[in-house]
Amino acid sequence: MSATSINTNQHYVPQMLLRGFEIEPGSEQVWAFDKRTDKAFITTVRNIAAERGYYDLGENATIDDVMTRADDMTFPIIDSIRQRRSVSRLSGQDRGLLAGFVVLQFLRTRGMQEKMRNLEETVAARVHEMTGQFPEKWEEEGQPEKQREHYLQTIREFTQDFLPHLLNKNLILYETDRNAPFCCSDDPVAMTNTINPGDGLRGTIGLAVPGIEIHLPISSELSLAYTCPTIGAAFEAMQQNYRSHGGLFLEEAFCYLRARDFGLSMKLQPENVRFHNSLQIINAERFVIASRNDFADAADIVVGDPKVRTGRRFGMN
Repeated sequence: MSATSINTNQHYVPQMLLRGFEIEPGSEQVWAFDKRTDKAFITTVRNIAAERGYYDLGENATIDDVMTRADDMTFPIIDSIRQRRSVSRLSGQDRGLLAGFVVLQFLRTRGMQEKMRNLEETVAARVHEMTGQFPEKWEEEGQPEKQREHYLQTIREFTQDFLPHLLNKNLILYETDRNAPFCCSDDPVAMTNTINPGDGLRGTIGLAVPGIEIHLPISSELSLAYTCPTIGAAFEAMQQNYRSHGGLFLEEAFCYLRARDFGLSMKLQPENVRFHNSLQIINAERFVIASRNDFADAADIVVGDPKVRTGRRFGMN
Protein backbone atom coordinates (compact mmCIF):
# COMPACT_ATOMS: atom_id res chain seq x y z
CA MET A 1 0.00 0.00 0.00
CA SER A 2 1.22 3.54 -0.70
CA ALA A 3 2.00 6.14 1.93
CA THR A 4 -1.53 7.49 1.47
CA SER A 5 -4.40 5.41 2.86
CA ILE A 6 -7.12 4.19 0.52
CA ASN A 7 -10.75 5.33 0.67
CA THR A 8 -9.87 8.77 2.02
CA ASN A 9 -11.37 12.09 0.94
CA GLN A 10 -9.33 12.79 -2.21
CA HIS A 11 -9.48 16.10 -4.09
CA TYR A 12 -9.53 16.44 -7.85
CA VAL A 13 -9.32 20.22 -7.35
CA PRO A 14 -6.74 20.80 -4.60
CA GLN A 15 -7.63 22.64 -1.43
CA MET A 16 -4.75 25.07 -1.94
CA LEU A 17 -6.42 26.25 -5.15
CA LEU A 18 -9.91 26.40 -3.63
CA ARG A 19 -8.65 28.56 -0.76
CA GLY A 20 -8.19 31.36 -3.26
CA PHE A 21 -11.99 31.60 -3.35
CA GLU A 22 -12.70 31.66 0.39
CA ILE A 23 -15.60 33.80 1.60
CA GLU A 24 -13.18 35.39 4.05
CA PRO A 25 -9.42 34.70 4.11
CA GLY A 26 -8.73 31.80 6.43
CA SER A 27 -12.39 30.82 6.75
CA GLU A 28 -11.94 27.55 4.82
CA GLN A 29 -15.44 28.19 3.44
CA VAL A 30 -16.65 28.90 -0.09
CA TRP A 31 -19.96 29.41 -1.81
CA ALA A 32 -21.01 26.73 -4.29
CA PHE A 33 -23.75 26.53 -6.90
CA ASP A 34 -25.08 23.11 -7.93
CA LYS A 35 -25.95 23.15 -11.65
CA ARG A 36 -28.18 20.10 -11.27
CA THR A 37 -30.41 21.53 -8.52
CA ASP A 38 -30.00 25.30 -9.04
CA LYS A 39 -29.18 25.63 -5.33
CA ALA A 40 -26.41 27.72 -3.75
CA PHE A 41 -24.87 26.77 -0.42
CA ILE A 42 -21.84 27.32 1.80
CA THR A 43 -19.38 24.46 2.09
CA THR A 44 -15.77 23.93 3.15
CA VAL A 45 -12.80 23.55 0.84
CA ARG A 46 -12.34 20.10 2.35
CA ASN A 47 -15.76 18.90 1.19
CA ILE A 48 -16.01 20.24 -2.38
CA ALA A 49 -14.45 18.83 -5.58
CA ALA A 50 -13.49 15.65 -3.72
CA GLU A 51 -14.64 12.04 -3.42
CA ARG A 52 -13.70 9.18 -1.16
CA GLY A 53 -11.22 6.89 -2.88
CA TYR A 54 -11.35 8.91 -6.10
CA TYR A 55 -7.81 7.92 -7.16
CA ASP A 56 -7.70 4.45 -5.60
CA LEU A 57 -6.85 1.45 -7.76
CA GLY A 58 -7.74 -1.61 -5.73
CA GLU A 59 -5.72 -1.41 -2.52
CA ASN A 60 -3.34 1.15 -3.99
CA ALA A 61 -3.54 4.93 -3.36
CA THR A 62 -0.30 5.82 -5.14
CA ILE A 63 -2.03 8.20 -7.56
CA ASP A 64 -3.42 10.25 -4.67
CA ASP A 65 0.10 10.40 -3.25
CA VAL A 66 1.41 11.72 -6.58
CA MET A 67 -1.33 14.36 -6.78
CA THR A 68 -0.61 15.54 -3.24
CA ARG A 69 3.09 15.93 -4.01
CA ALA A 70 2.33 17.86 -7.22
CA ASP A 71 0.00 20.18 -5.30
CA ASP A 72 2.60 20.73 -2.56
CA MET A 73 5.32 21.54 -5.11
CA THR A 74 3.11 24.02 -6.96
CA PHE A 75 1.59 25.80 -3.97
CA PRO A 76 4.59 28.12 -3.32
CA ILE A 77 4.51 29.22 -6.96
CA ILE A 78 0.79 29.98 -6.94
CA ASP A 79 1.06 31.64 -3.53
CA SER A 80 3.85 33.87 -4.84
CA ILE A 81 1.72 34.89 -7.84
CA ARG A 82 -1.17 35.71 -5.50
CA GLN A 83 1.06 37.83 -3.29
CA ARG A 84 2.95 39.67 -6.06
CA ARG A 85 0.10 39.82 -8.60
CA SER A 86 2.72 39.13 -11.23
CA VAL A 87 4.41 36.26 -13.05
CA SER A 88 7.49 38.32 -13.85
CA ARG A 89 9.74 36.67 -11.28
CA LEU A 90 8.97 33.08 -12.14
CA SER A 91 12.07 31.08 -13.04
CA GLY A 92 12.12 28.69 -15.97
CA GLN A 93 11.73 25.82 -13.51
CA ASP A 94 8.76 27.53 -11.85
CA ARG A 95 7.08 28.01 -15.22
CA GLY A 96 7.61 24.36 -16.06
CA LEU A 97 6.16 23.20 -12.74
CA LEU A 98 3.22 25.56 -13.08
CA ALA A 99 2.42 24.40 -16.62
CA GLY A 100 2.67 20.78 -15.47
CA PHE A 101 0.24 21.50 -12.65
CA VAL A 102 -2.25 23.11 -15.05
CA VAL A 103 -2.10 20.09 -17.38
CA LEU A 104 -2.54 17.76 -14.42
CA GLN A 105 -5.48 19.83 -13.19
CA PHE A 106 -7.00 19.62 -16.66
CA LEU A 107 -6.79 15.82 -16.63
CA ARG A 108 -7.60 14.83 -13.05
CA THR A 109 -11.18 15.99 -12.55
CA ARG A 110 -14.46 14.15 -12.35
CA GLY A 111 -15.49 16.21 -15.37
CA MET A 112 -12.62 14.84 -17.46
CA GLN A 113 -13.42 11.31 -16.32
CA GLU A 114 -17.00 11.79 -17.50
CA LYS A 115 -15.82 13.26 -20.81
CA MET A 116 -13.64 10.21 -21.42
CA ARG A 117 -16.45 7.83 -20.47
CA ASN A 118 -18.88 9.62 -22.76
CA LEU A 119 -16.41 9.53 -25.65
CA GLU A 120 -15.80 5.80 -25.30
CA GLU A 121 -19.53 5.10 -25.13
CA THR A 122 -20.18 7.32 -28.15
CA VAL A 123 -17.53 5.51 -30.21
CA ALA A 124 -18.91 2.12 -29.13
CA ALA A 125 -22.43 3.16 -30.07
CA ARG A 126 -21.25 4.40 -33.46
CA VAL A 127 -19.46 1.11 -34.18
CA HIS A 128 -22.57 -0.83 -33.10
CA GLU A 129 -24.69 1.32 -35.41
CA MET A 130 -22.38 0.60 -38.34
CA THR A 131 -21.67 -3.11 -37.71
CA GLY A 132 -24.55 -4.32 -35.57
CA GLN A 133 -22.26 -5.59 -32.83
CA PHE A 134 -19.89 -4.52 -30.07
CA PRO A 135 -16.35 -5.91 -30.10
CA GLU A 136 -16.01 -8.40 -27.22
CA LYS A 137 -13.11 -6.42 -25.73
CA TRP A 138 -15.24 -3.27 -25.62
CA GLU A 139 -18.01 -5.04 -23.73
CA GLU A 140 -15.51 -5.93 -21.03
CA GLU A 141 -13.68 -2.59 -21.05
CA GLY A 142 -16.96 -0.68 -21.06
CA GLN A 143 -17.74 -1.62 -17.47
CA PRO A 144 -17.73 1.53 -15.27
CA GLU A 145 -14.93 0.34 -12.98
CA LYS A 146 -12.78 -0.68 -15.95
CA GLN A 147 -13.36 2.72 -17.54
CA ARG A 148 -12.39 4.45 -14.29
CA GLU A 149 -9.20 2.41 -13.95
CA HIS A 150 -8.20 3.07 -17.56
CA TYR A 151 -8.79 6.80 -17.12
CA LEU A 152 -6.63 6.98 -14.00
CA GLN A 153 -3.84 4.96 -15.57
CA THR A 154 -3.61 7.28 -18.58
CA ILE A 155 -3.25 10.55 -16.63
CA ARG A 156 0.53 10.33 -16.45
CA GLU A 157 0.89 9.55 -20.17
CA PHE A 158 -1.45 12.36 -21.20
CA THR A 159 0.34 14.82 -18.90
CA GLN A 160 3.60 14.14 -20.72
CA ASP A 161 1.88 14.46 -24.11
CA PHE A 162 0.01 17.68 -23.32
CA LEU A 163 2.70 19.60 -21.40
CA PRO A 164 4.67 20.77 -24.49
CA HIS A 165 1.52 22.45 -25.81
CA LEU A 166 1.28 24.66 -22.72
CA LEU A 167 4.98 25.43 -22.71
CA ASN A 168 4.58 26.78 -26.26
CA LYS A 169 1.91 29.25 -25.14
CA ASN A 170 2.21 32.77 -23.72
CA LEU A 171 1.52 33.00 -19.97
CA ILE A 172 -0.84 35.88 -19.14
CA LEU A 173 -2.05 36.91 -15.67
CA TYR A 174 -5.49 38.52 -15.58
CA GLU A 175 -6.67 40.59 -12.62
CA THR A 176 -9.96 41.86 -11.27
CA ASP A 177 -11.12 43.15 -7.88
CA ARG A 178 -13.49 41.86 -5.22
CA ASN A 179 -16.34 43.93 -6.66
CA ALA A 180 -16.32 41.74 -9.79
CA PRO A 181 -14.61 38.52 -8.64
CA PHE A 182 -13.58 35.50 -10.65
CA CYS A 183 -15.32 32.23 -9.87
CA CYS A 184 -13.92 28.72 -10.12
CA SER A 185 -15.46 25.29 -10.63
CA ASP A 186 -14.98 21.57 -10.04
CA ASP A 187 -13.41 21.43 -13.54
CA PRO A 188 -11.48 24.71 -13.54
CA VAL A 189 -9.20 24.48 -16.60
CA ALA A 190 -11.46 26.00 -19.24
CA MET A 191 -10.72 26.70 -22.90
CA THR A 192 -12.07 29.17 -25.41
CA ASN A 193 -11.18 30.40 -28.89
CA THR A 194 -12.37 33.85 -29.88
CA ILE A 195 -10.20 34.57 -32.94
CA ASN A 196 -10.38 31.31 -34.89
CA PRO A 197 -13.79 30.72 -36.55
CA GLY A 198 -12.68 27.30 -37.83
CA ASP A 199 -13.66 25.63 -41.07
CA GLY A 200 -17.01 24.26 -39.98
CA LEU A 201 -15.70 20.69 -39.97
CA ARG A 202 -13.19 20.62 -37.15
CA GLY A 203 -13.61 22.05 -33.68
CA THR A 204 -11.67 25.08 -32.48
CA ILE A 205 -11.26 23.94 -28.86
CA GLY A 206 -8.06 21.99 -28.30
CA LEU A 207 -4.63 22.46 -26.75
CA ALA A 208 -2.88 22.72 -30.13
CA VAL A 209 -5.55 24.65 -32.06
CA PRO A 210 -4.53 28.11 -33.34
CA GLY A 211 -6.13 30.87 -31.28
CA ILE A 212 -6.75 28.71 -28.20
CA GLU A 213 -6.86 30.23 -24.71
CA ILE A 214 -6.52 27.98 -21.64
CA HIS A 215 -7.73 29.56 -18.40
CA LEU A 216 -7.27 28.62 -14.75
CA PRO A 217 -8.50 31.06 -12.07
CA ILE A 218 -6.26 30.91 -8.98
CA SER A 219 -8.16 33.33 -6.74
CA SER A 220 -11.16 35.63 -6.72
CA GLU A 221 -8.92 38.35 -8.15
CA LEU A 222 -6.42 36.50 -10.37
CA SER A 223 -6.61 34.08 -13.28
CA LEU A 224 -3.86 32.43 -15.30
CA ALA A 225 -4.13 32.03 -19.05
CA TYR A 226 -2.00 30.12 -21.52
CA THR A 227 -2.68 31.76 -24.86
CA CYS A 228 -1.74 30.90 -28.42
CA PRO A 229 1.07 33.13 -29.78
CA THR A 230 -1.23 34.04 -32.68
CA ILE A 231 -3.23 36.19 -30.24
CA GLY A 232 -0.19 38.27 -29.35
CA ALA A 233 0.70 38.53 -33.03
CA ALA A 234 -2.80 39.81 -33.78
CA PHE A 235 -2.47 42.49 -31.10
CA GLU A 236 0.95 43.47 -32.46
CA ALA A 237 -0.55 43.90 -35.93
CA MET A 238 -3.43 45.97 -34.53
CA GLN A 239 -0.99 48.18 -32.65
CA GLN A 240 1.23 48.67 -35.69
CA ASN A 241 -1.74 49.52 -37.91
CA TYR A 242 -3.04 52.02 -35.35
CA ARG A 243 0.32 53.75 -35.13
CA SER A 244 0.65 53.88 -38.92
CA HIS A 245 -2.51 56.00 -38.92
CA GLY A 246 -1.11 58.44 -36.37
CA GLY A 247 -2.35 56.85 -33.15
CA LEU A 248 -0.26 56.21 -30.05
CA PHE A 249 -1.56 52.86 -28.77
CA LEU A 250 -4.70 50.77 -28.41
CA GLU A 251 -5.31 50.20 -24.71
CA GLU A 252 -6.32 46.52 -24.89
CA ALA A 253 -3.43 45.63 -27.18
CA PHE A 254 -0.97 47.63 -25.05
CA CYS A 255 -2.11 45.95 -21.79
CA TYR A 256 -2.04 42.47 -23.29
CA LEU A 257 1.43 42.87 -24.78
CA ARG A 258 2.74 44.35 -21.54
CA ALA A 259 1.34 41.37 -19.62
CA ARG A 260 2.90 38.99 -22.13
CA ASP A 261 6.32 40.64 -22.29
CA PHE A 262 6.81 41.77 -18.67
CA GLY A 263 4.66 39.38 -16.64
CA LEU A 264 2.51 42.15 -15.16
CA SER A 265 -1.16 41.51 -14.54
CA MET A 266 -3.75 42.72 -17.04
CA LYS A 267 -6.79 44.34 -15.41
CA LEU A 268 -10.10 43.20 -16.87
CA GLN A 269 -13.34 45.14 -17.09
CA PRO A 270 -16.39 43.63 -15.34
CA GLU A 271 -17.91 42.48 -18.66
CA ASN A 272 -14.69 40.59 -19.45
CA VAL A 273 -14.77 38.99 -16.00
CA ARG A 274 -18.34 37.84 -16.68
CA PHE A 275 -17.13 36.17 -19.86
CA HIS A 276 -14.30 34.41 -17.99
CA ASN A 277 -16.79 33.27 -15.35
CA SER A 278 -19.16 31.96 -18.03
CA LEU A 279 -16.36 29.61 -19.12
CA GLN A 280 -16.22 28.20 -15.59
CA ILE A 281 -19.99 27.85 -15.43
CA ILE A 282 -20.18 25.98 -18.73
CA ASN A 283 -17.12 23.82 -17.99
CA ALA A 284 -18.17 22.83 -14.46
CA GLU A 285 -19.24 19.22 -14.22
CA ARG A 286 -21.57 20.10 -11.36
CA PHE A 287 -20.34 22.82 -8.98
CA VAL A 288 -19.43 26.47 -9.55
CA ILE A 289 -17.33 27.80 -6.67
CA ALA A 290 -17.02 31.43 -5.57
CA SER A 291 -16.26 33.79 -2.71
CA ARG A 292 -19.78 35.22 -2.64
CA ASN A 293 -23.35 34.19 -3.27
CA ASP A 294 -23.80 35.70 -6.72
CA PHE A 295 -24.82 32.98 -9.15
CA ALA A 296 -27.41 34.81 -11.24
CA ASP A 297 -25.40 34.28 -14.43
CA ALA A 298 -24.91 30.60 -13.61
CA ALA A 299 -28.65 30.12 -13.11
CA ASP A 300 -29.45 31.92 -16.36
CA ILE A 301 -26.93 29.88 -18.35
CA VAL A 302 -28.13 26.46 -17.16
CA VAL A 303 -31.78 27.38 -17.61
CA GLY A 304 -31.05 28.64 -21.11
CA ASP A 305 -29.23 25.47 -22.16
CA PRO A 306 -30.04 22.18 -20.35
CA LYS A 307 -26.85 20.61 -21.78
CA VAL A 308 -24.84 22.91 -19.52
CA ARG A 309 -26.15 21.12 -16.43
CA THR A 310 -23.20 18.80 -16.95
CA GLY A 311 -19.75 19.80 -18.16
CA ARG A 312 -18.59 19.91 -21.76
CA ARG A 313 -18.40 16.66 -23.70
CA PHE A 314 -16.05 15.76 -26.53
CA GLY A 315 -17.75 16.02 -29.91
CA MET A 316 -17.56 13.47 -32.69
CA ASN A 317 -18.33 14.12 -36.36
